[in-house]
Amino acid sequence: MDISREELFALIWEKPTVEVARDMGISDVAVAKLCARLQVPKPPRGYWARVEAGQAPRRPPLRAFREEIEERRKALARPRPRPGAVSLSPIQRKFVDQALLEFMAKGGDLGATKVVSNEIRDMPPDIATQLLLVIQNRYLVWVKNGDVDVALTHGVTQSLAGLVDKMLPVAKPQVLVLPRVDRSFDEDRKEPSILIRLTAHLQERIAQLAMLVREQKLAHVVMPLVTLDHAWSAHHVYSSENYTTAVSQLCVSATELWVDCTMTAPHYRGADIETFKTEKVALRAIMPIDLMPSKEVEIPPVIGRVRIRQHWPRLRALIEAERVHEMLERSTYALERDIPDDQIAIADRIWFGGDHPMLKARRAWDRLSDEMERWGEEIEAERADLCCTILGITGECPIFCV
Repeated sequence: MDISREELFALIWEKPTVEVARDMGISDVAVAKLCARLQVPKPPRGYWARVEAGQAPRRPPLRAFREEIEERRKALARPRPRPGAVSLSPIQRKFVDQALLEFMAKGGDLGATKVVSNEIRDMPPDIATQLLLVIQNRYLVWVKNGDVDVALTHGVTQSLAGLVDKMLPVAKPQVLVLPRVDRSFDEDRKEPSILIRLTAHLQERIAQLAMLVREQKLAHVVMPLVTLDHAWSAHHVYSSENYTTAVSQLCVSATELWVDCTMTAPHYRGADIETFKTEKVALRAIMPIDLMPSKEVEIPPVIGRVRIRQHWPRLRALIEAERVHEMLERSTYALERDIPDDQIAIADRIWFGGDHPMLKARRAWDRLSDEMERWGEEIEAERADLCCTILGITGECPIFCV
């Protein structure tokens, strides 16, 4: 019988068992066995008589499967991993030991970090970040010089990728400050910079894009920062009165990373749009790019109500902003624009003298139309960012630059 527990529970408490059996085309004994197999509680004796008498007897909730309860109990009983602990295979242990030796030889302080059997324990985020970079930049030298007694086979490389995959969540996210590539220090003003927080997830995304560049033989790929869940961590360090909007694009080549940024900056060198490119940073200097494991980005197939509920205040604010924008947009573009400005100026002088209220109104509507376009762009960016947040999408299709 193809029926779920929830459906059977709803049927068995909606009408007597005899009627349920008749609708399902089976006997009431078969219904009772089905309830026992699916662990669905049946109404007690006298339940339907009390219903016919006009009473409303209590309906119990559908309890979880005993198997589900047992599995939940076992999950709670399992020992939880210690914070800052990473399990190690024998090959991974050799590279970690060598990295710790070089780290301490350069004056690094391990603190409480220690390697016990097949696990490195009590590893602070800063130590994990530095060990990752040491392994990235030195593992080939260790193998060549015999400091690590292994042959650099495909299996060893995969083991190192697994080590990076386990250590990335422990490592502290790095913060990159990318200054302008053509910045000048003789001007009496602040120079813009881009601040990016390199989380583990963003590093994995960058590694995917770098691999794409190498495989497709591209110059670089461009990933818009404003529509990702990392856009909140891409701050534009500059005075807010000068820069009202900023569109940043993360550019990734096979070996380097930089940001192209376009900002609205009134009166910037005689223009309203300022475009600049940040200095390029070598990927090997900021992340273990050569050892990053390749992962595919998965998009959830179904959006549950629970997932949308937590974003409902933001969604409601977006809907209200779209309604107001649509109302103002219709009012703005419905204004008659066929009359030339010189005719309006003549009518102003004849009817109102030298105040020119009609011409001022025309200029105000022109400024309002420009503001409506800017407002529409901001609403579109918020809509895209909210959709990505609800769907759990951490990236979007990159722009290819050949």
